Amino acid sequence: MVRSQPDRGQTAFEYLGIILVVVVIIGAIVGTDIGGDITDKIIEQIDKIKAG
Repeated sequence: MVRSQPDRGQTAFEYLGIILVVVVIIGAIVGTDIGGDITDKIIEQIDKIKAG
């Protein structure tokens, strides 16, 4: 019974693809006002928790 070797470079390319998608999403959030809106909502919720 002969086993074939797994694709060695495949995992590296998959991780690179995932990192690329994350960078694009972060870039889109930073490039628009959505990032500021999200930050404002998070700070608002934290203030509610501290006040309660």
